Amino acid sequence: MITESNTRTTTGNLVPACICRGRRGMGAKMVIVASDSRDVQDWIYRYLEPYGLKGYAFYLVEREDVFSEYVGKIDTVMAFVEDIFFGEKTIGMLDNIRKQYPKLKLALFSASVLPLGMAARYLYWSMGSYLSLRDSEKEIRESVEAIFWKRLAVPSYLKGCLDEYGRLSDKEPRLTHREIEIVRCAGEGKTGREIASVLMLSRRTVRNHISNIYQKFGIRNMVGVLKLAVSKGILPVEDIMGFTHKV
Repeated sequence: MITESNTRTTTGNLVPACICRGRRGMGAKMVIVASDSRDVQDWIYRYLEPYGLKGYAFYLVEREDVFSEYVGKIDTVMAFVEDIFFGEKTIGMLDNIRKQYPKLKLALFSASVLPLGMAARYLYWSMGSYLSLRDSEKEIRESVEAIFWKRLAVPSYLKGCLDEYGRLSDKEPRLTHREIEIVRCAGEGKTGREIASVLMLSRRTVRNHISNIYQKFGIRNMVGVLKLAVSKGILPVEDIMGFTHKV
């Protein structure tokens, strides 16, 4: 079993890196490995290396701009992305990538141990596969094999969370700036009275805004609104699974 590690933090001012491993011959299928840590790149590459003999070559990239440059190349077929590679923009970036390059296979991997709710949000948004240090050596290798055989690989411990996101409304709510402020305050656990005080509104005005939010989301409770707001990228990527207050 691979041991768990503490959550890594990204580092700034990295020198752009694009190192090619594997056989970069004519007709090679390119796979991007995106992480800002060489140690993490080495960790995931250890599982990918055997596929270099099957016509794949690997670009190891450390910055978003380099990633964006290579993800659009015609011979790029797959991307393994560390779940913290895009920082707080992860969810939105993965959704944009998936829509812009629908044939690109996305696989997220975690070199740290994320809360299940957060990992499920990343995975739901990317519609891809997931590898983690939670998994055993055998499970990781089986997941990598499934991905290269064009099957989704999803750990059993995430399936319940994914099912929960799959039951969310398919609506695309358009909120006003004030409504977004109210949803964000609710995500912080503030009550209706506290929201009114923070935003300098009357409680009646807050209730009216909340009623409009419920109508736009098609949901009658703030917990459901918060989950859908995160899944749609309306709220920043923060862990709201511990939210217990109701407005």
